Amino acid sequence: MKRTWIVVAWAVALAAAGLAADSFPEVEYLSGKAGFAKKAKGQLTVDEKAVSFADQKGKPLFSIPMAEIDKSDSGTQREEGSFGRKMALGIFASHTDEFLTIQTHNTAGAEGLVFKVKKKTGAGMAAKINFWSGKAKVAAAEPAPAPDAPPQKPPEPPPND
Repeated sequence: MKRTWIVVAWAVALAAAGLAADSFPEVEYLSGKAGFAKKAKGQLTVDEKAVSFADQKGKPLFSIPMAEIDKSDSGTQREEGSFGRKMALGIFASHTDEFLTIQTHNTAGAEGLVFKVKKKTGAGMAAKINFWSGKAKVAAAEPAPAPDAPPQKPPEPPPND
């Protein structure tokens, strides 16, 4: 009996961990949010309801509801470095940065947010955001059943002659 409770507790803990928000530290907001012009370093959090950005102290700066997100994508940009830097550092003169873009819309208009992210994390972040925003759009498109109405039966197919 005790072993059963331990297995049940582990299953509940794993299920709760799977539903938890994903946090990505070392993210820098660059541009795109209306009314928020300054660059800021902080943490991006992705969950089933919103993408939230907080500064390095944990103070929330802004949040974007999943239903407003059209698309998210990641990309890289390589900077080769100047001639002097190449002479001094050789092959180490260049560096590559990775970026995350989030395209949104709401009643006020459309926005394109740009974040600089840690290397090799952008694709995963974009995939999670696209997954949750897709789910939010499907949930918003489905009409809620009336609370007092009985469940509807699907229409019967026409008889085959």
